[in-house]
Amino acid sequence: MSHVLQPLVIGLGRSGAGLHLKALRKLARSPGFRIGPVIGCDPAPDTGRDLSGVVLTTSAAEALHRVADPASVVAHVCTPPQDRLPLLRELSDHGVRRMLIEKPLATSHAELDALRELRERAGLRIAVVTHWLASELTARLARSVSDGRYGPLLAITVEQHKPRFTKSLTTSAHHSALEVEIPHALALVVRLAGPARLLRSHCADLRVGRELRSGLGGAELTLHHDNGVRTAIRSDLTAPVRRRSVVLEFRDVEVTAHFPVGEDDDHAQLVLPGGERQIFRDDAILALFRTAYGPVTDGSPAMDFTVAAEAARLLCEARAAGSTERVTA
Repeated sequence: MSHVLQPLVIGLGRSGAGLHLKALRKLARSPGFRIGPVIGCDPAPDTGRDLSGVVLTTSAAEALHRVADPASVVAHVCTPPQDRLPLLRELSDHGVRRMLIEKPLATSHAELDALRELRERAGLRIAVVTHWLASELTARLARSVSDGRYGPLLAITVEQHKPRFTKSLTTSAHHSALEVEIPHALALVVRLAGPARLLRSHCADLRVGRELRSGLGGAELTLHHDNGVRTAIRSDLTAPVRRRSVVLEFRDVEVTAHFPVGEDDDHAQLVLPGGERQIFRDDAILALFRTAYGPVTDGSPAMDFTVAAEAARLLCEARAAGSTERVTA
């Protein structure tokens, strides 16, 4: 790239000051990318994170005042999802067009509709940080579906488990287990099997001694895709071990994928019929950032707003439904 892009990270908590700044430092060392000093925006940044080299501001208005060319900005929106829309409008009104938005994209159907309208009216280029869409593992899964080598895809099972007691008990960053791991799974299954309808959603409470956090113990969803594929998504946030796995059931065989389970290792695994196991590096966050900072004409699945919006719609539907099961013909 010949021109310098300006990262603007709004929200310097775990996602912004942790994942985003770490990936931006990697991106700055990648050939072909020229990015300016990171401008960070947060009235109370996480000082326990590495904020070296970040120009700190306390408001979006102050941050944008430091930008010479709003068209060069890539805004990383890492604020809580509630009341995020006014911030996106403020960025858009100042001429910012590239945005990386932390999941979930929206928390209600009305918010999602308003975001669609803003994107179309202002010509925004939006990527949602459901970074599995940029993963090499996802690309290999998609090829196994599209090329028909195993016959038709019949079902998908996603398991996303991790112990999340401390954060759930001490912060209010998320109000439901649907907001933690589920958005990644929804984006993935929409990418692999297309639009779907929600059949069942359920959230479990988190209980530790006398402590109770409603809806933060885990979540389960069942979907029926328009093409007939059935999806089950399960996320246990009280599990003793971490697991991020996906099983694709074809007519006669299964394919099993294991995504990296944490920041300490970026290797993925794919187990093919016959027992062949492929192990490879798969830094999906960095891949997503390379796409977001790449040419505007890039047609990467990670930038597919249709997939992101369908995943967000299903998430909004699950949130609105609560613990329900829908009986369908």
